[in-house]
Amino acid sequence: MEKKNEMAYPAPYTILNGCLYVRKTNKSGEYTKKLCNFTPYIVREVCVDDGAGISTMLTLGGNRENGSVLPEIEIKGSELSGFNWLIEKWGAGCVIEVGATVKDSIRHAIQMTAKNASRETEYAVTGWKEIDRQYCFLLPGDPRFTVRLEDRLRRYETVADFTIEDIRKLQILFTDFLPAPKEICWPLLAFTFLSPLNEFLHQGDCEPKFVTLLLGRTGTRKSTLAALFLSFFGHFTASDLPLSFRDTANSIVYNLFTLKDVLTCIDDFHPCGRKQEQDLTKTAQDILRSYGDRVGRGKLTADSKPMSSRRPQGNAIITAEFSPEVGESGFARSFALELKDGDVDLSNLSLIQRHAQEGLLRRCMYAYTQWLAAKYLKDEKARKQFVSLLSGQFVTYRDQFNKSGISCHGRLPEIVAWFRIGIEFYCRFLRDMQVATAEESAAMQEEFRSLLYTYAGKQAAKIREKKPTVVFICKFLALLESGRAVVVNRMEPPTFLPSNLIGYEDDEWYCLHADVAQREVKKLCEEQGELFTCTKQSLLRALAEEGLIETADGQNTKPVRVGSKTKRLMCLDKKKAKAIYDSCA
Repeated sequence: MEKKNEMAYPAPYTILNGCLYVRKTNKSGEYTKKLCNFTPYIVREVCVDDGAGISTMLTLGGNRENGSVLPEIEIKGSELSGFNWLIEKWGAGCVIEVGATVKDSIRHAIQMTAKNASRETEYAVTGWKEIDRQYCFLLPGDPRFTVRLEDRLRRYETVADFTIEDIRKLQILFTDFLPAPKEICWPLLAFTFLSPLNEFLHQGDCEPKFVTLLLGRTGTRKSTLAALFLSFFGHFTASDLPLSFRDTANSIVYNLFTLKDVLTCIDDFHPCGRKQEQDLTKTAQDILRSYGDRVGRGKLTADSKPMSSRRPQGNAIITAEFSPEVGESGFARSFALELKDGDVDLSNLSLIQRHAQEGLLRRCMYAYTQWLAAKYLKDEKARKQFVSLLSGQFVTYRDQFNKSGISCHGRLPEIVAWFRIGIEFYCRFLRDMQVATAEESAAMQEEFRSLLYTYAGKQAAKIREKKPTVVFICKFLALLESGRAVVVNRMEPPTFLPSNLIGYEDDEWYCLHADVAQREVKKLCEEQGELFTCTKQSLLRALAEEGLIETADGQNTKPVRVGSKTKRLMCLDKKKAKAIYDSCA
């Protein structure tokens, strides 16, 4: 039998024959009343900070009536008085006596033992936290703090030690031994070193609002590459990435809040079947909008009070075999990097993986966060200057891209700016640690800017292809080419119109029934598993704003002579439509 833990309860509670009693007084004098046949007490009180609020966890110990020791258990502080945990945790042999106030008396007796319990603070969130007026970077493995994450997030872990030689190796590995082409690896490296800056970018109202899509066919090792960069924050492999599209959408969103100021991966967008594709695409859209707006879902407690919103606080890679069909707006909240067969250098990949398993990348990330704290966060004045520096660089890099002449969606210049900030601070870190010269740092940043602009141009083209107007025109012309829809000569329409008539034409214009054309395009998109949510009125407005249709009298349709009759139709410019269709071919 395990040795009994001695516990003395303050008055009016006492232990008699291994059971908990309370002393009471009535007209006949003092007597003792049995409360339960065990003696519970608080071993440890833990304040748990999850980034949204603070809750209390209690570790309870106790002894059975026969003197044997009960196992230590952990419960929420809010669960203590209900005793619903008792049988599940300690078994049916622990019996509470009958009586209206017995449970409350036991609860009171347990709380009276709290003065003998140890007290700790535990964190259930990663990233920067102001503790005792000093910013500290929280990750499991740092002996200064207790950080506890659940389930697969437990693989996040730092190594609270480093040498200058570690950082020198890092610089050599990601300069001379890249596991994939620079246009893939360097954006991922920038994204990785951008992640610990999120808190202060948020303070400067310019927090990153995008995810990185890592696309590639099965066998291109996209998950392996993602795991390699996550290894700066923990020990990961392709088979144990922290999040997956096989998880529920709610659990993914919940964990994205917990993973503050670190990089994570939502792995394997690979739907099998139409129904699963719809479900996974909905999840992808929720994730992209969460990151694109940096807002969480509003929820209410059981008594209809608003709960703290759990928005994404770190950065995320999504691995996928193809880009989810989330429309122009959703795709614009991402930056796509595409791995092709043979892109990954297996020899270099294995080399860096060995170093990652030995903790090199984690040690370097620990060094990076320590460097940030020492250089930019030593006091309140320094923090404010740091926030101002970051927001200033964001504006500068965004404006520089806007002047580059690359026509693009409004979010893309911001994405380019965030990537450039990530690589800039990686280079600053190497320079301050004296493993790279100022000239080498400047050369890397300039080369990165050049390849990033090239990749951004391709991204801009992909976003344009997902514009509702472009999708409509391409699908409409595909309908005509396939014969699923037809247009007839508006000057000499046939007597009997075909059932799949969508409109009319002349040398310059497609004169379409707007509602029929929009409906047929939407139907074709749905058959192909693509998203087309644009209503008829929204479509007409967008086409008019881009000068693709002819307007009249302030309306986006116009009276058109068809044979001997006049109809109000949408008039689409043939030449412009053909140019858009050819550019997407």
